[in-house]
Amino acid sequence: RNADLLDVYKHAGGWDTPLMVDGAARVGAHNSRALDENGYAHISYTDYTNHGVKYAYQDGSGWHVATVDSGYQVGSYTSLALDGSGYPHIIYRDDSNDDLRYAYRDTSGWHKQTVDSEGDVGDHNSLAVDGDGYPHISYYDATNGDLKYAYQDLSGWHIQTGDSVGDVGKYTSLALDGGGGPHIG
Repeated sequence: RNADLLDVYKHAGGWDTPLMVDGAARVGAHNSRALDENGYAHISYTDYTNHGVKYAYQDGSGWHVATVDSGYQVGSYTSLALDGSGYPHIIYRDDSNDDLRYAYRDTSGWHKQTVDSEGDVGDHNSLAVDGDGYPHISYYDATNGDLKYAYQDLSGWHIQTGDSVGDVGKYTSLALDGGGGPHIG
């Protein structure tokens, strides 16, 4: 409706009435959702009007919306995960620079950084956060048609090519096993 971001869920009695999350014009594309330990929703999404990535979360008092990053054509292909403390981690593409970006929030606020800026990267990404709170990312390298995998640890970011047999990295989905090993579809 009117390019708004709405939330709807199914309960025992059927589908709930959609609730307005963000009524700004042209928002909600490329959204990703996670539920916290209390069952409240957290959503990352693109704001096409203001050129940015936004984050919305729900608590007992309702919905709260924040701009995570902004700039010309920033925020497409978002993926969201919550760490063990319930803090949001978001990856997204900076279309103006063809880069993969990462943002996370903690008690001191939002922290943002570029993960990969080698060529045209970051489309069709997926994010998981391991038990130590480190991000793991699968994504597409459009320059080379490769599947790429990036992860962070104490020493920084590590980027690997997962498969390079021509256009194999589109539409990725990432999950971590019990030992923190990545599985990418």
